[in-house]
Amino acid sequence: MKYIELKVNLLKTLTDGLFELLDSLNVEGYYEILFDSSVPKKSEQIIRDDTHIYVYLNEEDLKSELSILIFLKSSSADKYFLERRSIETQDYEASYKEFYKPFLIGEKLLLIPSWEKNSDYLKNNSIEKDIKPLYLNPGLAFGTGHHETTKLMIRRLEVIIKKGESVLDVGTGSGILSIAAGLCGASKILAIDIDPNSVRSAETNWKENEIISSIDFTVKEGGFDHPEIANRNFSLALANITFAVISGNIAEISKIKTPHFLFSGIIFEKKGSAIELFKRNLGGNMVYLEELNEWLLIEWVR
Repeated sequence: MKYIELKVNLLKTLTDGLFELLDSLNVEGYYEILFDSSVPKKSEQIIRDDTHIYVYLNEEDLKSELSILIFLKSSSADKYFLERRSIETQDYEASYKEFYKPFLIGEKLLLIPSWEKNSDYLKNNSIEKDIKPLYLNPGLAFGTGHHETTKLMIRRLEVIIKKGESVLDVGTGSGILSIAAGLCGASKILAIDIDPNSVRSAETNWKENEIISSIDFTVKEGGFDHPEIANRNFSLALANITFAVISGNIAEISKIKTPHFLFSGIIFEKKGSAIELFKRNLGGNMVYLEELNEWLLIEWVR
């Protein structure tokens, strides 16, 4: 399969707007490059004013390409760089593998690309004994671990998951949150996504991790109205999706048989609207709130 690859360099302050646009366009894939190729320590940060983002479109999707160009010109004037080329599937895979390196996500999990599992890279970089590896190949599914919302969710999962709990992960993408929940102690996990690519990605990534034999894991194609959700009770439900999707599906979300929710994918300016939406439809109260670069995590108990 052929893709259009767009290499975009722009100010970091504009990335949230670009990511929101890319999500709305349902592009084939996108990722932000990490410039630090070493395993980062907990205190290390990469400080840059600009960033590189690779975007992948279907070769015939010229409408989305035009929308991206309009966004760049209108929001950043001349303070961006755009490079375009046509590539094959194998070129896409080789490109993101070059820049996607192991990094600490949360306090206890080290995200390791699955292709580095038995590589010299890991042999030459020791892992602290209290850190667990999380093997992942994002492919064309959302969920590389770099985005603020994913980091917020995993940080909180490390704190609240209790051994033996049952977890629902709606909008699972690459399956990263389901895997994290399993590594943190969950014993039953149902992952749901409307994208068949994500379902396949989550299945593959789950098998890469050494937790499959002891945990009841199921991934299904569908949305909040999937019958499998209605037939089960959950200790915790995860939704790392945009506020627009959450608000559009709040009636179905309210029917989920769980007393405990973690929501992310909500920008700071929607905080009041989100809290009001949850009070009105879910009952209960917000028990925890965390912000990272204008993105929110809201923990809700009813």
